[in-house]
Amino acid sequence: MSTLMSRRRFLAVATVAGGLIASGTRAGAPPKESGLSSEGLLAGRPGFQPRTVMPLRYQELPGFLSREQLAVHHDEYARAVERLKTTEQALHQESADANRYAELRRVEVAAANSVLLHEFYFGGLSPQKITPPRHIEGNMSEHMGSWDSWRDDFTRCALAAKEWAVLLYDPYDDRWHDGAMDADNDGVWVGANPLVVCDVAEHAFSKDYQRREDYVSKFLDHIDWEEVSRRYRAVDRM
Repeated sequence: MSTLMSRRRFLAVATVAGGLIASGTRAGAPPKESGLSSEGLLAGRPGFQPRTVMPLRYQELPGFLSREQLAVHHDEYARAVERLKTTEQALHQESADANRYAELRRVEVAAANSVLLHEFYFGGLSPQKITPPRHIEGNMSEHMGSWDSWRDDFTRCALAAKEWAVLLYDPYDDRWHDGAMDADNDGVWVGANPLVVCDVAEHAFSKDYQRREDYVSKFLDHIDWEEVSRRYRAVDRM
């Protein structure tokens, strides 16, 4: 039997093989990426988990943020919620080419982070100064040192970052860290849980403050440390 393959037979085999490869790599519908509405750290709350707009906890924070400032900022957050919803819908409805698919996935991450970070920000504000619970004081001392040193470092993060300053807990190394994020999908600490979130983009403060330094200083006196405690305990129990 000849070991040589005719040109016609080679083309036929190549066509079949090519069809098999193409069918194996053809993009199908993305996975559902769905979960149970009764589970998850945010179950039962409006906002990120059910993909709805979380209402403002406080319409005004006298001495810190005006009604107008909070309303403008909340509108920015609501647009991020809508952007996340439309992006997820597009992922499941479109037969996107590689470039379009990549774009949608990048937008999805940025929008999801924006929604969550805004909800952590709004949900962590207090109208008045709150004394941190004892276990928060203990963890702050253990992980970050003195309160003054943490405030100084968090302020440096808030002035260095373009969008977000975050005190986070990383369950993988069991430590607290300060982080600076220049965008919703830049500077993310993978696996970490945000405890204190400060939005330092201009839309968060420019109607009330000319200097970011003044806004950040006031923010530090309006952190709801009881909410920080709930966030930390929720992850600590996982």
